[in-house]
Amino acid sequence: MEVLTYKLGGNSFPIIIQQSNKKHFIKLRAGLSGEYSLLSEWFGNEVGRLIGLNTQKPQWIWLTNSLNFKNIYIEVRDLIEKSFGINIGFEYIENVQEINLNDLTKVDKERFSNIYLLDVLMLNVDRTTENLNLLKLDNNEILITDFDSSLIFNEIFNGLNPSKNKRILQALKSNPFYKNVKELNVECFIKALNQLDFKKMIGEIPEELLNSREKEIFLTNINNKKNSGWDLKNILIEIDKTTLELESDKKLRLHKNKQKFINSMNSTHNKVYKK
Repeated sequence: MEVLTYKLGGNSFPIIIQQSNKKHFIKLRAGLSGEYSLLSEWFGNEVGRLIGLNTQKPQWIWLTNSLNFKNIYIEVRDLIEKSFGINIGFEYIENVQEINLNDLTKVDKERFSNIYLLDVLMLNVDRTTENLNLLKLDNNEILITDFDSSLIFNEIFNGLNPSKNKRILQALKSNPFYKNVKELNVECFIKALNQLDFKKMIGEIPEELLNSREKEIFLTNINNKKNSGWDLKNILIEIDKTTLELESDKKLRLHKNKQKFINSMNSTHNKVYKK
């Protein structure tokens, strides 16, 4: 197994490896943000694929110190070493093109209502007008990618309530596919979800990432979601009612967060210095 190259952009510094006669595109565990990133990436792609959306089939790939990566950029080598063990990969596809916002103006948004509903289900806050995470294949099909910033596992394990979280609602309303989805489309989407075998799906997650007890908790919560219609209609209502953040307010918030971080660092430095 050999690392051929790596990709710039995003947090994961994905690598492309050659294994036998196949190439794989791998998102490095150490480069992903948050403990549930791997799980969200896997779950979003699997759900999308099984309900008929053009997501990729994810694969669990183990990296070991037998991997040949000595000629790779040193910072990426460091990430690879920190990622030994389980990682998520996909079959590498040649000649893909990133889709930009201008490309979307040529496409009927009605085609993409299920993409939006999947993003809402996953609490995918990372699909924006600047970061579409869509790729165009040689046959002009659109490939839906990147669910590692989704918050569904935070919701299930940490009690995150998306319908009460202003930042999440604003992010979902900023989604390039946001629209007032027809009730019939929502019901068809829910019906497709309810036909999936989540027990089998969760059973395919390695124990290193989700142990037996955590899988039981996840399945219990999934069943609760099924019984409540996945709470999709309620979340969609809250999204519609949400007011988007003004650019001036966003800049002010980011400035305050930066200042808070600086003050925290200064406070820590002063305590260390006094000692």
